[in-house]
Amino acid sequence: MTTSGTIRCGIGGWTFEPWEGTFYPDDLPKKRQLEYASSKLKTIEVNGTYYSTFTPATYAKWAAETPDGFVHHQPPRARRGG
Repeated sequence: MTTSGTIRCGIGGWTFEPWEGTFYPDDLPKKRQLEYASSKLKTIEVNGTYYSTFTPATYAKWAAETPDGFVHHQPPRARRGG
C-alpha cells in the first residue's frame, strides 16, 4: 500500500517580539513580518482566531502578503468567551 501527502513545517502565528532582530531582520517593519515569515516557511497557523474574529478583508490582505501556494492554517476551536 502506498500513500502520499504533504508535510508542511510552519509556526503558530507571526507576531512575536522576541523574534525581532533574531528571526526577523532588525530593520523589518512589523507590517511586513507576515510577508517575511511566509517567504521562509510553507504554512503559518492563524492562532489569533481564539481571541477575536477577522473580516474577509483581513483574510484577503493576508493572502495578498504571502506567496502563491502558501497555507494559512486555521485550527477549529471555539472562540474565547463565546
